[in-house]
Amino acid sequence: HEKIIRALAVGIGLIMFGRKQEADPLIERLLDEEDPLLRLGAVHAISMAYCGTGDNGAIRKLLHLAVSDVKDDVRRAAVTGLGFVLLRSPEQVPRMVELLSQSFNPHVRAGAALALGIACAGSGSKKAVVILEPMLKDSVDFVVEAASISLAFILIQQNEAYDPKVADVRKRYSALIEAKHGEGVTKFGAAISQGIIDAGGRNVTIELTSSDGQLNMSACAGMLLFTQFWYWFPLAHFLALTFKPTALIAVNKNLRLPKLEATCLSRKALFAYPAAIEQPVVVAPTKIATAVLSTTAKAKRGAKKSEDMEVEPPAAAKVTPVVPEESGMDVDEGSDAKAQLLKKGRKGGAESPFAVGNMTRLLTYQERFIKWPVGSRYVPVKQGTISGVLLVKDTTPSKPEDLLVSMLEDDLVNEEDEVATAPTTSSEVPPPEPFEYPFDNDRV
Repeated sequence: HEKIIRALAVGIGLIMFGRKQEADPLIERLLDEEDPLLRLGAVHAISMAYCGTGDNGAIRKLLHLAVSDVKDDVRRAAVTGLGFVLLRSPEQVPRMVELLSQSFNPHVRAGAALALGIACAGSGSKKAVVILEPMLKDSVDFVVEAASISLAFILIQQNEAYDPKVADVRKRYSALIEAKHGEGVTKFGAAISQGIIDAGGRNVTIELTSSDGQLNMSACAGMLLFTQFWYWFPLAHFLALTFKPTALIAVNKNLRLPKLEATCLSRKALFAYPAAIEQPVVVAPTKIATAVLSTTAKAKRGAKKSEDMEVEPPAAAKVTPVVPEESGMDVDEGSDAKAQLLKKGRKGGAESPFAVGNMTRLLTYQERFIKWPVGSRYVPVKQGTISGVLLVKDTTPSKPEDLLVSMLEDDLVNEEDEVATAPTTSSEVPPPEPFEYPFDNDRV
């Protein structure tokens, strides 16, 4: 069956992960097959076997398949595979797929978009964004879908202060979803792109490598399975395997959370949460004024005129002009200068360094601005590691530690501490007595 063969093709690619030259005999054998699904398995095998290696031979094979294979599925997968092979050198991908993104074949254009998203995920690459932006207006629906998803990969956790294009991309997603006559594929891509760009409450990013640069096998497998949403959209959930929390989680030798602070030498606005989507305000309908006939208005004017002639007008009241005080808020002079001074002060405060505490959101591109204070009580055991679960060493263990308060209830915390520190006594429940099970009594 076609679906079984397609699943086996993906399975072959996953089995060959990281095998490099050991996978070449199988790849060559599959490439010689007439069945396009088997050649598709060869493409997946190349992508996984040489994932993150940047091997020239693998790139040459993928480019040859991208321009010469007669099956569109194989060509699209071959171009997408470039993103896996060049995973550790994302700066080369925009230059390599720039011409492919302008191909006459829409499947090649879609593959080029996904290759950019996979290789440059979480990097905010401006060169990749420049290539993907025109593809949001492509005439083919699945090309727009691939471009939307790739832009979400690249701009995840980015805000308008760091990249002004984030606001335009978010508006484009909303426009694609709200379009009355839009294609279903395009709306699907924009919908999941909104979820990806705000994934994990905007506290996770997409990374296929570890902090040491090693390949994350589960993340790479999850990304390959995600690309198969083309055939079965529930496979998009495998993208969760690529998510990595971006936070500073420092623990001591007892795996407790001490209170500590690092210093970020940059503007706080660059790393703030993106603004929430504003919900449209529903305005209540106003009451329409009742029409008044001309004869009715003429009768009212005549009655009012007769009343004014009978009633004597009162004496004019003396009006005393009110002089505003100097400290009032409605003063023209100096108000602009004060506003500019206040704005300048706020701007200066935003540009000053700020403290980053334990259990705090810490973005990937923020790590290069983080510095540990000189003479800090806690220092990382592994130098060069900033984010993630970080084991720290206490330089003054003789002093009492100030730990973060747990979110659990006090009674639960105390109960756990008592159980952990309670000595083993003879009052424990003894094990049951030995016995033999009567197997002969069982009925067949």
